Amino acid sequence: MISEYERWGYQNQRLILCSCQISGGLGLLIGLAFPLMLSLASFLLMCMMIVAVLLRFRLKDKLVQKLPAFFYALLNLFIFIASVA
Repeated sequence: MISEYERWGYQNQRLILCSCQISGGLGLLIGLAFPLMLSLASFLLMCMMIVAVLLRFRLKDKLVQKLPAFFYALLNLFIFIASVA
């Protein structure tokens, strides 16, 4: 996984990005009890995944490499919409 961060050009931000992903996942869990946290965590994770999809397009990755980020962006979009509705 470290080599992927290097390939993306984010080797120096690896720990920050990992911390954001873990915090987002914890935010989703905490959001089960606190709806505002669910909305915030799902929105921020969706934004992260949209950037990941755009990065994959910029690097001209194969479709199969883009799908996980796209799937998680959609999943967080659905969670966000459900949490604000």
